Amino acid sequence: MNMNDYITKHWAEIYKKVRKVTKNHQNTDDLLNDLVMTLLEKPSEYHDSLLDNNKVQHWFTTSAHTQMNSKTSPFFYKYKSFSMRTTSFEEWMPVEEEVDTIAMAEEIKEYISYQLQTYNVYTRTLATEHLLYNKSYSEISREYKINRRYVSETVNPCKNEIFKKIRERWNY
Repeated sequence: MNMNDYITKHWAEIYKKVRKVTKNHQNTDDLLNDLVMTLLEKPSEYHDSLLDNNKVQHWFTTSAHTQMNSKTSPFFYKYKSFSMRTTSFEEWMPVEEEVDTIAMAEEIKEYISYQLQTYNVYTRTLATEHLLYNKSYSEISREYKINRRYVSETVNPCKNEIFKKIRERWNY
């Protein structure tokens, strides 16, 4: 039996086990497809070894667990980080069609810039990079050679306060 035949024959079991390991995550199907492609790209000797030792389902469950819980896995970069990533002010923009979103975005950017002037230079610089230039905390950390935790501890209170004022001002 080759790997394709095994996967086809035992698909329901593999799917059920991976779904259990990933706790029914919304991207489980994508993860499983990626795992199948990864496994099929491996050399036939590897397939034979898994099949001979009856470790195919074990490979799927351990790989799924690793991919779901690792922040350096291909799955994390491809799917999970996208949904976890904090976005800048665009996430607070209203979606009503009659609103001119470009003008609104510019107005909010100006408002953010104005609000940032009330903070010290250090906080203002880091928050500007994050809020106006859409840089992640990690990018800011690397650029300014500051610990990522310090970046988030500095930017988050500022960001929360500014977004609170935006929600109050624009009623959303």
